[in-house]
Amino acid sequence: MKAKVVAVTMALLMVSSLTTFAGDTDIAQFKDGWGDTNSAFDPLTFDDAITFNEMREQLGAIPKSDDSFKIAGNIRTEDNVYWTALRDGYKDMASKLNEEGLPNISIDVQSALNEADTEGQLSVMKDQIRSGANVIMISPISTSNCTEGVEMAHEDGIPTIAVNNEFNGADMFVGPNSYEEGEIAGDWAVKNVKSGKAAIIMGLAGTDVVKNRTNGFVDALKDSDIEVVDQQNADWDRDTAKDVCATFLKTYDDLSVIFCNNDVMALGAVEAIKESDRKLNKDIYVIGADGTDEAYTSIKNGELAATVSMFPYYEGMMATEVTTRVMLGQTMPKVIWTPALAVDATNIDTDDGELVGWSDPEVK
Repeated sequence: MKAKVVAVTMALLMVSSLTTFAGDTDIAQFKDGWGDTNSAFDPLTFDDAITFNEMREQLGAIPKSDDSFKIAGNIRTEDNVYWTALRDGYKDMASKLNEEGLPNISIDVQSALNEADTEGQLSVMKDQIRSGANVIMISPISTSNCTEGVEMAHEDGIPTIAVNNEFNGADMFVGPNSYEEGEIAGDWAVKNVKSGKAAIIMGLAGTDVVKNRTNGFVDALKDSDIEVVDQQNADWDRDTAKDVCATFLKTYDDLSVIFCNNDVMALGAVEAIKESDRKLNKDIYVIGADGTDEAYTSIKNGELAATVSMFPYYEGMMATEVTTRVMLGQTMPKVIWTPALAVDATNIDTDDGELVGWSDPEVK
């Protein structure tokens, strides 16, 4: 997996604007700031947000500790390789921390059946609370499907950390800037395609990541010679995206760019174009988002033009490190950005860890 850290030059504000989590023995000072489940948690509104690397620079090493706590990971599904990579990052970071001087940290990762199983994800969250989790890292299917679970967690004194996707009542967010992801896709199109017409295949309507990625892409094209002519939802589904793309191709003879809100849909669009008389990466370019292994393979095969990679494996590693730090009492802002970068034929063979600038955490 791959990418270079997207620089976000923001500094910490006053201590009063920060959130502190403590270890499993005392989170009293955090409870006064529980997230509000009646209002949206929007990471883009936090001016004191910093990047993961900036967080490391400011806080230094993770303190060694004999504290014990259970981390619950709640991902959307195991049917999507993005989420399984995130899961693997969670587990591998926990193992690294165990080896480096934090032997009493454990993590259990579970998921809903699929990305439409909103009730199932809530049920999983409730089970994790009942099983004694001390903190929950969750990537919700929607901004509100786990609201009841968040309220239940807070009643039991359990912080809830949004990873990759924000949700109502979140106490903290760790993940990429979804608006910036759309901008990166748009900038790639302006640089590499230069002119023509563009269409967007969007994910599930009503989710913030869909809105932000779409708006970022549209805004990046405003002063360019590329015109956005259509936008349609495909609900994160490959077959639906293939059908939407086929309709686009029939409607617009001169379409030159298709941006999809994730790689699954982008690969569906690639299939539709391969079945048409259009030529991939000659007269039409498909850009995805997520940075999945299948997308990388498609780029190597000369099909998918680019993906905005969020490096899900390293995102999982970073989220677990952030969660561990806050549970051990280190103070930081409520929003920590993880990297995003366009991956295409020019950097597809570079190791993800090198692109991200990854190094294992120091514990002392």
